[in-house]
Amino acid sequence: MYVKNLEQIHLEYQWYLQHEKRLTHGTCQLYKQISEQFIKYVTNNSEKLYLHNEWTLNDLTGRIVQIVLDDYSTHRNWKDATYSSYEKSIRSFFHFLSVKEFIDKNPLKNFKTRELLNHNEFIDKHDILPDKLNNLINSPCLENFKELRNRILLELAYSTVWKISQLAKIQDIILKKEELLEIKTKLEIKEVPHLGINKDRLEQYKMFLPNLYERECFWINNNNEKINLNQLRTILRKQLKPIGLDLKKLREIATQQFQKNGADIRSVQRLRNLKKIHRFKSLIDSDYKKLERKFSVSHIRNR
Repeated sequence: MYVKNLEQIHLEYQWYLQHEKRLTHGTCQLYKQISEQFIKYVTNNSEKLYLHNEWTLNDLTGRIVQIVLDDYSTHRNWKDATYSSYEKSIRSFFHFLSVKEFIDKNPLKNFKTRELLNHNEFIDKHDILPDKLNNLINSPCLENFKELRNRILLELAYSTVWKISQLAKIQDIILKKEELLEIKTKLEIKEVPHLGINKDRLEQYKMFLPNLYERECFWINNNNEKINLNQLRTILRKQLKPIGLDLKKLREIATQQFQKNGADIRSVQRLRNLKKIHRFKSLIDSDYKKLERKFSVSHIRNR
């Protein structure tokens, strides 16, 4: 392979993403890393891809990109969302090469890779998992400290769609009359919408806790010690495993329920802290297509 100043090209690509496309630093780093992985793969497998010894960036085709993506996907057991992320980053790289005239033309401009949206990744309308989750949340709970804590953690994980890392920072929770949760952390107080919290259960659990100014966290053990992130994750997994759920599916079901309750997609996007709509795997196919068009038109970079 002969590409002059390949390292410099990758650095320029990162600058282009950050300053011209206005992506976050983390996204720029990821896209740059994926583009470097792609070039490395092609270099190491040039003979299998039928490239001559002195191939250049102009020799790369859409078919080669698809072979690389499919090979990675097969060996790493990618979900559609991961495949899509890698494809988008490589498309972005080739667009950059074309715009900056490092290549004569963009081989991916009109090239279509595989169809995404594997329906097995969506929470189907007739799936019984949401019912199992609701039955678990609404089932009677022992009124001892440990059982109340574990159930409240599960309820919050579902009703707020918060990640475990966010839940771990909670110091206090107040259920307000306006059907909002007032959640206090060390840094801020937030009012957030929710899918429902058992008020009596919450109040019972809080009766076991030390005074707000005496405790370090909302989640403590029998010795009044803070429960760490991994322990919280374990508590949730133990409750979800018997009904065939994991933390990821829990959040997908909650996303779907927020949508059914009438939440607009931007609100759900903020709840899930997602930048790309292909991450909303709980949405049905027709919803996804509609939202994809809306996002494409309304995104700041397309204005």
